[in-house]
Amino acid sequence: MGTVKQAYGPWSQAMLSQLRASGDFKVEAFVAWLAERDIKIDRTLVSHWISGRSHLPADLLPLLCDFTGRHDIVFGEYLHAVRCEVYALPAGIPDGDELSDLVLHAGAAFGQLQHTLFEARQPDSPGGIEVVAEEREEIRDALDDLIQELAELRAWLCADH
Repeated sequence: MGTVKQAYGPWSQAMLSQLRASGDFKVEAFVAWLAERDIKIDRTLVSHWISGRSHLPADLLPLLCDFTGRHDIVFGEYLHAVRCEVYALPAGIPDGDELSDLVLHAGAAFGQLQHTLFEARQPDSPGGIEVVAEEREEIRDALDDLIQELAELRAWLCADH
């Protein structure tokens, strides 16, 4: 068990540091937010999690996601280790979107992904025909949009109509 705890400690410390650096995690705000949900945690304990002197309990990870809105940072390293990604499931399908509309939206998102990649590979783009970091970020954003559209389509197909 020592190996698991040792691996978990540095990961949670790095994850919390990344959340703090991005401005998504403030200790006092998190402690107050938890208190509003009748979860009493001392500020010092949170500081111990950040410094690595104590490990962050796994059952707080969903709450940390809810508080920060950064599921990619909170769960990302765990999922990357098993070659998975995190995407938000749609909360519901917008009124009036029928199957054909959802398919058209997904098609448009796929077209945007193709266009973004095409532009990144142009000789006059920032990296020439090589895709540079900024272009990869734009491609990832377009891919995330497509995945979200596909998730909405899947949700519609799985719903009772």
